[in-house]
Amino acid sequence: MKIFKLKILTALFLFLFITMSFGSPKVIDWDDLIPWTTVFSPDEVKFNKSLEDKEVKLPGYVIPLEYYGREINTFLLVPYIGACIHVPPPPPNQIVYVDSKKPWDAIEWWEPVYVTGTLKIENQDFDELAVVGYALYANDIEFYRGETGTHGFFDW
Repeated sequence: MKIFKLKILTALFLFLFITMSFGSPKVIDWDDLIPWTTVFSPDEVKFNKSLEDKEVKLPGYVIPLEYYGREINTFLLVPYIGACIHVPPPPPNQIVYVDSKKPWDAIEWWEPVYVTGTLKIENQDFDELAVVGYALYANDIEFYRGETGTHGFFDW
């Protein structure tokens, strides 16, 4: 009887491990990029190290960097429309550099999107545009669909 219970427990743990390892990406929001701390300093920008190398899905708006026609290869993902175009830009922990292996065919650049991929903490300086603190190596880009089932920034 003990061997049977041990086999059942082993199978259960194996199932949970596989499910957690290969499950769907963690859906995060912009607040998740800022770590919770007991000490707050407005001059210090902090990054959420627990998200390093994690598969995540993050909504946001596209600021194209490298594109050909409507196909965008690299862009900045920002939490609100028009960020980085207006001065000052958001802090580095609120801007994500996105690199996509497959170009995204952007019909409307100003529509919100969901980007799924591996998140890394990587500081990059884009001259006069912004300083970026995160990089997301995208596997998938899709239009963000709100509660109405359509995409658009009014559904955000």
